Amino acid sequence: MLSSELPQELHFINFVLKMGKYLMCKRTTLKPTHGKEISEKGKPNLQFEDLPADLICTILSKLPQKEAIRTSVLSSKWRSMWTLRSKISLDGGAVCGSRRRGQNKYCQRFINNVEKVLQNYQGKMVEAFGIKFEFDSILVDNLNKWVSFAVSARTKRLSFDLAPIRFARRDDRFIFPFELLDSGSICRLQHLQFSFISLQPPSWFGGFPNLRKLELNLVHVTRKELENMLCNCCCLEWLSMVRCHLKDDLRVDRPMSHLAYLLISCCVITKIELHATKLSTFIYEGEFVPIVLNHTSKLVNAHIFIFDAIFHHVVASLFHGLPNVHKLTLCIPDLQLENLWSLDNSLKFSCLKHIQLFAHILSHGSDKILYLAYVMRSAPFVEKVEVHFASGHSLWFAQEGPLRHELGHDEYKYLKNLCVTGFKGARGQLEFLLHVVENATALDVITVDTTERMLESDIKNEYLCSIARQTIELHIREAVPPKAKLFVL
Repeated sequence: MLSSELPQELHFINFVLKMGKYLMCKRTTLKPTHGKEISEKGKPNLQFEDLPADLICTILSKLPQKEAIRTSVLSSKWRSMWTLRSKISLDGGAVCGSRRRGQNKYCQRFINNVEKVLQNYQGKMVEAFGIKFEFDSILVDNLNKWVSFAVSARTKRLSFDLAPIRFARRDDRFIFPFELLDSGSICRLQHLQFSFISLQPPSWFGGFPNLRKLELNLVHVTRKELENMLCNCCCLEWLSMVRCHLKDDLRVDRPMSHLAYLLISCCVITKIELHATKLSTFIYEGEFVPIVLNHTSKLVNAHIFIFDAIFHHVVASLFHGLPNVHKLTLCIPDLQLENLWSLDNSLKFSCLKHIQLFAHILSHGSDKILYLAYVMRSAPFVEKVEVHFASGHSLWFAQEGPLRHELGHDEYKYLKNLCVTGFKGARGQLEFLLHVVENATALDVITVDTTERMLESDIKNEYLCSIARQTIELHIREAVPPKAKLFVL
């Protein structure tokens, strides 16, 4: 693995180790020099500022901006030491503290503090520059000025994390000034984070050719403008969109050949259609919409959280949209199950190895739990299945629903691990377990837990749980394959 691919925490650990070796080297190899205090052991007393400038810069970069600035009071040598850091992150809450005065005075205080910081960076390169504050129209001129500062400081990572003021108009956003960018800054930017901003790129704008990460939150942009921008971000690896209401399709006709991570959350859109051959992680949270990611041969993890949908409609749609997914997590808070339904036998999740189902079963759905098994039929190579039930009290020992023989015989010959939580002794749950156990001869581990792991605040009734465990022991134990281990919790 290349050094640039290491997580930030590993970089810092690596740095600490290097710093320790450096100090040990100085303590053991340097002889006392003129002007240095000598310790009782005859070795120089080293000061923090004796470290190389690049190590000091790395240390300071790990501190919040406010704490880094506070180091200027340590001594005259430290007065400007904090400006060695190449990252500026100015959070209104940290820079100005709690709001004790009116909005205008609070904004002016933030502006003054930002200007004081930026004065110390004139003519210096700033790798990362970020502003976090509640947007007010009186900030517009200064925000434009700070964009110009980022351009002159040759910034690679730019963040304008703005937020709407309470009770303010949601359509009154900061319009990002594309006209202030020059060709150098457009090519230089690698990471953009925008929140509560309106993107209105001019006709001459051709995208960010070296952009690798784009995070959009509460951003106003039209479908056509977003599509044009994404088509020309040919190096994009990470795309996150939260509460961005296109009210249209999210579609990019050109291949996004480097995109590895895609998050779409709480956005008003009508369809998702992308050509991303290297996509490995896809997260979607929102209303049920068609998802078409047919060319994602390396899709490892797909997390689908849909607010309200009919189960088999979602599964059928995912057949077409995510045929090559390896791990599928499907969560539907208001899960609607229907009676026996058939899928096209030619449609298979041919790469799917791990299924996670989070099923919130209401009282009117307790008689259809067994039909959850249909998603397993469509995954012939599945190795691990998790089903996490949540139901409150409505599912305890519910006796509605069909028997497993109505499903017919299946063979889950690759299934090794089965886990069911939120077991309430309902017939549908018991029949589902028996159906899987009887048709999966290669099972190694079966875990059945009476706790609702889907809910953090599950209040357990120990008496009912003990009866549910007895039900498992009575009906499941004898059906378990000889080599499998059954854990009842």
